Amino acid sequence: MAVTPMEIRRRPFSVEPFTNVMLPDGIFDTALKKQRITCYYTNMSGATLHQVTIYLEGVGDPGIVPVAQTYVFPEIKAGASVRVSWLADFEHGTPGKKLVSIIAQAQGMSLVRALKNIFVSQTTRDPVTGEFTCVVPEGTVKVSKLEMIGPRDEWRPCNDKRKECPPDQGPWVPSKITMTVHPNPAYAGTHGDLPFNDPWWKIVAWIIAAIAAIVAIVAAALGAGTASTTVGGTFDVSTGSVSCCTPKLEGLPEFTVAGVASAIATGAAIVGMTDDKDCFRRGQEATPPGAGELTVAEKVEATFTYPGGAPNAGVAYPVHIVWKYARTTNARVYTHEAEETPTNTHVSDGVILDVPATHHAFAKPLVIKARFMRKGGKLFAGEDLYAFCMLASPDGLFFFVPLLDDGIDEDAQANDGTYTGSIHLEKVYRILLQKGLKLEGLWKIYAFAQDVNDATPDMLPEIAATRIGGFVVASALDITFDPTLPCPLKAQATVMVVA
Repeated sequence: MAVTPMEIRRRPFSVEPFTNVMLPDGIFDTALKKQRITCYYTNMSGATLHQVTIYLEGVGDPGIVPVAQTYVFPEIKAGASVRVSWLADFEHGTPGKKLVSIIAQAQGMSLVRALKNIFVSQTTRDPVTGEFTCVVPEGTVKVSKLEMIGPRDEWRPCNDKRKECPPDQGPWVPSKITMTVHPNPAYAGTHGDLPFNDPWWKIVAWIIAAIAAIVAIVAAALGAGTASTTVGGTFDVSTGSVSCCTPKLEGLPEFTVAGVASAIATGAAIVGMTDDKDCFRRGQEATPPGAGELTVAEKVEATFTYPGGAPNAGVAYPVHIVWKYARTTNARVYTHEAEETPTNTHVSDGVILDVPATHHAFAKPLVIKARFMRKGGKLFAGEDLYAFCMLASPDGLFFFVPLLDDGIDEDAQANDGTYTGSIHLEKVYRILLQKGLKLEGLWKIYAFAQDVNDATPDMLPEIAATRIGGFVVASALDITFDPTLPCPLKAQATVMVVA
């Protein structure tokens, strides 16, 4: 019997279920209790597969507990990649590379087992000092100063110790960060190990900033946020006279918008520390230690400014950075400094949405087609993106719709660059009735997309580290440094719904 010809070509990634946003570079962190283990599973054959079942067999860490779910696809076309995910509890997980086993089986064929690594970090926060600590197998990163540009117009009295507290939802654009790495173990020579032998150390700092933002968002919705996170608190400082806008929407999906804003904003620090080699790696190259010395700690202090204005998705915005690196060995301290203005390379030409001008609510599903444009006229396609849209009713109630380029249901052809989603407004109508809201009228559509890390297991660590995923490349939201305005949320398409 032939083996089901399916493969997982890109490593699974984390999606935070409350905001529906992919975490930086797809890395999982135990500070967020609930996360979706998400991946694309691809039909590698030249023929359509029928009655394909896909399920998560297990995770190589007893502290990570997934919820069982089996997907059944009537057919998966040749070359198509289907997106599957499983909700899992990471609260008691441990840091490191963890194997996940995912099974696929097509009708008339034997099953195939895909064993893939997921990367798990462990972030905690000292409630007294406000210091974040993130643990990975190759060492520990401590962030002692994480200063952000936030929406200062909404600051409010907090307590006796702090005269002001920041608003809950952000966005939070990095302005200053101090990162100290304690390698495990101390190492000889110029270079230490990369975390997970894959990303740069700056990705760990991005994880810390993103988690802090998500904690703030969850706290805004759930009070202390204890249902979804193990890290309390939020950013301590917003510096300077520059301020951000604030996303303002009605209904639960406002937190998806806030999550997208945070993913855009915190990603600016990674732009500042560049894709090719981060500040730690370049600092190491500039400070080779003496013979017999062991590096016991490394520190980067960085300050960011934004000469082109606020960072935004898919835009080649500049980030001016001044940074200082220090290597501490068992013999002495070496330092290196730099000042530069790198530019965001995770760019796009936006999104084109295709929806009917008028839709009869009870006749058939409303179909939404999106094409996300690369620079130069080409399209993102298939497993390139994690994409979704939000559909807003005439009264402003939002609904989440996944966008997929898998050739299934209303998506006519896999990998053609058209990401398709659909929603049955007949089911939506019941929700609207319960809330006393209208079905008929003008509905608005907002599309978002994050790029997926395309590093492969056979890549050398320094090559794999340059492949960074999780950047928002298309968004209906713009961040501005004008605190008198909400962050502009622009509908990319509208549809008139009639009964």
